[in-house]
Amino acid sequence: MKKYLALAIATGIVIQTGCTSKKPEITITNEPKVSQLGQKVSMTLLKRLKGELLKALQKGPYAAIDVCHTKALKITKQVEEQFNHGIKVKRTSLKYRNPKNKPDEVDRRILSYLEQLNKQGKLPKELVAKVEENGKTYYRYYKPLKIKPMCLMCHGDPKQMDKKLLAKIRKYYPEDKAVGYKVGDLRGVVEVKIPADIIK
Repeated sequence: MKKYLALAIATGIVIQTGCTSKKPEITITNEPKVSQLGQKVSMTLLKRLKGELLKALQKGPYAAIDVCHTKALKITKQVEEQFNHGIKVKRTSLKYRNPKNKPDEVDRRILSYLEQLNKQGKLPKELVAKVEENGKTYYRYYKPLKIKPMCLMCHGDPKQMDKKLLAKIRKYYPEDKAVGYKVGDLRGVVEVKIPADIIK
């Protein structure tokens, strides 16, 4: 896996969002300081979300859906405020549930790339992209998230999901795309967007 990623990094720009100068330019890179900060921020978010979900699951799956609906974005915002310095955090996916987590153009390219790697059995634990957009340089740290058996309760085959739970999900998210997964699929990523000028 390391050799595969090293090759991608060595070749420079491996993901292009378009051929015009107005499109963001993406370079897969290896920046230890970005990885260190991105990992710290993403794990802080995941730890807090997991804690809230585990507490809610003691009351049942319906309570867990309530946590996702009412607390997830608030917790994400709190993590942003904790780290400050213009750092932005979000969970995103090609099959998102909450429209507020919809991927942008750069995210879609990265997610498609990671999905290809996952199908090849080469999904990395993290990926760092250097992005030039609107005259500014950012690093985007991505932590891939895979589907585990427990995830299928809310993200599996709708035909096999609890009907009341599915109805509640559709009530909160009428345009939900986050179902139909199987164990091992790429669920999405935690993305940490870091201004390049704070990395020294």
